[in-house]
Amino acid sequence: MDKEKILDKVTKLMALAYNPGANTNEAATALRQARSLMARYNIESDELRASLVLEASIPTGTRRSPADWLHSLAATCATAFDCSHLSYYHPSKGYCFKFLGKGIGAELAAYAYSSLIVQLQKARREHVSQQKRCQLKTKRRRGQLFAEGWIAAVAFKVREFAGDLDPETQADITAYLNLHHPQLERSTITPSEAKGHDSSSLQAGIQQGQRAQLHRGVGRDTQPAIALGGSR
Repeated sequence: MDKEKILDKVTKLMALAYNPGANTNEAATALRQARSLMARYNIESDELRASLVLEASIPTGTRRSPADWLHSLAATCATAFDCSHLSYYHPSKGYCFKFLGKGIGAELAAYAYSSLIVQLQKARREHVSQQKRCQLKTKRRRGQLFAEGWIAAVAFKVREFAGDLDPETQADITAYLNLHHPQLERSTITPSEAKGHDSSSLQAGIQQGQRAQLHRGVGRDTQPAIALGGSR
């Protein structure tokens, strides 16, 4: 039997075993069968956890490592739907973000990111174009600050869906990362420091971010009509 099919069968048996609506005999039988399959095919508990995680990828539109503000937006969307995210390089698509979650969480996070990134890039581009009589590095710094302010404001909009990762979901995602991405490097994003005239870019980003639109189509109760990868 194919390994994926075995994992799927064990997952369903476990769900039945711990289903409050199942009677005692059904639950006991399902648990016994699940454990038997795990022993027969040498399936570890972490491998079973990892099999519960689904993924959805979306290109960042760059062949360079994504800027911190792109990661910040991806993290905001991921957290809103009980997901985690990582970036990776694809030979033909360049750098992509991969969202990891359970159920349709990953697809919803990718959908939210794809909706918000278009608005952020447009607003950031317009803001940078208004920066006159300053060096290129100054424009880039103010563009970064604008993006950070924008994302901070948008975080309040998605917070109605958000919350910390459920402990069980976090454990499943950790198992998935250990199994499929054991060499993954983790990084910390440090907010930029706004000084002098640069602070106006941060404030402008906050004001523009408050106008961002995140349609109800990305709510937990509605599945968007999008085509994204959903493989394990």
